[in-house]
Amino acid sequence: MEFRFSDKNPLHPISLFSFDAMHTRIEVLLTGLDESAGRSLAERVEQECRQMEHRFNCHDPKSPLAVVNSIAAERKVEVDDELFMALELCEVFRRGTAGYFDIATDSARAGERSYQLDAKAHTVSLSREGIRLDMGGFAKGFALERIRKMLAEEGIETALMNFGNSSVAALGHHPYGEWWAVGVEHTKVRGSMAYEVHLDGGAMSVSGRSTDGRYHIVNPTTGGTVAAEELILVEGRSALVVEVLSTALYAAPRAQRGAIIGQYDGYRATEIYCRAGGGVELREIGK
Repeated sequence: MEFRFSDKNPLHPISLFSFDAMHTRIEVLLTGLDESAGRSLAERVEQECRQMEHRFNCHDPKSPLAVVNSIAAERKVEVDDELFMALELCEVFRRGTAGYFDIATDSARAGERSYQLDAKAHTVSLSREGIRLDMGGFAKGFALERIRKMLAEEGIETALMNFGNSSVAALGHHPYGEWWAVGVEHTKVRGSMAYEVHLDGGAMSVSGRSTDGRYHIVNPTTGGTVAAEELILVEGRSALVVEVLSTALYAAPRAQRGAIIGQYDGYRATEIYCRAGGGVELREIGK
């Protein structure tokens, strides 16, 4: 972990720390603690992220999710409370996004459920061989919500949490402003900002091509990689909801995006089209 502390402004001492986890760079800036308390809280945040990384990492053969993927097509697998709750949430989001958010990497045949949950026994089973559950589009938002709650319970009123520059959540606003200013990177001009988001206690998530130009988001209804040029930005209260929606809306056909975001009161979605030379076109979804 990298940890830095500044008390040059005694009214707002700053703790800034970062580490690599959950396949991304995690950065947290918080105010109001002395150096010892800030370092202690930073260690707890990292530990919490490591635990969630282990639980939700389908590429770690020892993780609970990898165990589900390896044997749940043959028999039901009992999972812990947190993983079961997360799987239930994923199913709610699947239904609430017309199927465009789906953690099953090998989409089920038409009319077939990819996995089944037994709420009484806390077990999960896969419909057939070949289905794998990948919670990469869920875990960062889930972790951000958990970390934001942890900081709030510690009495932190002002903080900014950044997961890989694509998922960001805030507590309060900048100590000397009305919001936290968060930039969305331009996809055609490296180092340039396409759009600036203002966060005051909310969250944002952006989905699209990776910064190295790769298309990596899969349309779960076809199994194919989505090759849309636009970015999808979602803003709202919950870091988990904006994470899920940005992924789902990018996968969904443009004609269906308005109906999906219309089900989520208090959330705003924008298509960002980055043009050569630095130009940007914005289209608010559902308006």
